[in-house]
Amino acid sequence: MAGSTELITEAQNASPHLLSHLCCSFCAGDKLLIGALVLSVGIYAEVERQKYKTLESAFLAPAIILILLGVIMFIVSFIGVLASLRDNLCLLQAFMYILGICLIIELIGGVVALIFRNQTIDFLNDNIRRGIKNYYDDLDFKNIMDFVQKEFKCCGGEDYRDWSKNQYHDCSAPGPLACGVPYTCCIRNTTEVVNTMCGYRTIDKEVMLLQSFSLRKVALPVPSPE
Repeated sequence: MAGSTELITEAQNASPHLLSHLCCSFCAGDKLLIGALVLSVGIYAEVERQKYKTLESAFLAPAIILILLGVIMFIVSFIGVLASLRDNLCLLQAFMYILGICLIIELIGGVVALIFRNQTIDFLNDNIRRGIKNYYDDLDFKNIMDFVQKEFKCCGGEDYRDWSKNQYHDCSAPGPLACGVPYTCCIRNTTEVVNTMCGYRTIDKEVMLLQSFSLRKVALPVPSPE
């Protein structure tokens, strides 16, 4: 009878520890799978991008960002899973320290970006202009640029005139795209059919600028071609 009581007491004492152990393992394992997935997508995207590589800056390659995030998530989560499964105090402490360091780095990055706001904006605009030059040659950048312009109702980096950097949209270029902007710059009714020529010959026109987004991107209601 006394032995049974001791076993029950030990089981009751072990239950919270076991539950905590399982929760930690599950959470870390979940992040490990997500990290592996992000890493796989990043590697695949980078392999595809290399086939049609036109941009020199890694900043403009989302695949590079995905790979870095995937590697960090995978390594940190692996340490967490290993520490939880082996019940290793040193690994658990290392796991917590790494998480804390990542959080501190994120906070420092945000503060630095806020302090050097103008330099950050100039850096982003310069990279966006470089991407605009190869807009039709790099589908990776094109898809992101189209998404940003549609979602934030903006056009270009600093303003819509940035599109003159593209050889097809330059006002001296031949063809229907000359002196125009992509249709994703246009503000339209979602119930209407997309007019892909709504940005026809707008770079050399005066338009009403709409201040939008924190990066001083400019949205413009572009008239349809006459």
